[in-house]
Amino acid sequence: MVEIIVPIGVCVVLPVMVVWLVFRSRNHIVDRKADVLLKAIENGQDIDPEIFSTNNKSGRSLKMNLLDKLQAGIILVIMGAVLVAGAMVIPGKDFLFIIASILLAIGIGFCVAFFVGKKWMEAEIKAEGNRAKGIQDKQE
Repeated sequence: MVEIIVPIGVCVVLPVMVVWLVFRSRNHIVDRKADVLLKAIENGQDIDPEIFSTNNKSGRSLKMNLLDKLQAGIILVIMGAVLVAGAMVIPGKDFLFIIASILLAIGIGFCVAFFVGKKWMEAEIKAEGNRAKGIQDKQE
């Protein structure tokens, strides 16, 4: 009986709980924004339209998101290369080659996504940098 309950708990209940917690957290953030917005309207203050922006959910710049992809790609490529070297030393371990090739493929995909994204989003990255520079100039 325990042999069945533990895998069901790990494979079904755990992912459902994770999704529920993430949804609840995002819903809480939206509720807090709505409360602040209602208080601002009640007090007659101006409303910042950036509150409603869903363009950049994490608040991180495009450049940082691209650098995260490069970092993940380099880490996965290194892990894949180490596993390939380990699979060559240990005879009869074909599953290491499979895991290594998957890690290498994902790592190379992340690196390609970085370079392609950098090329395609060059104008947006410059505009974002100029906007951030303009905000800094206003604060000084």
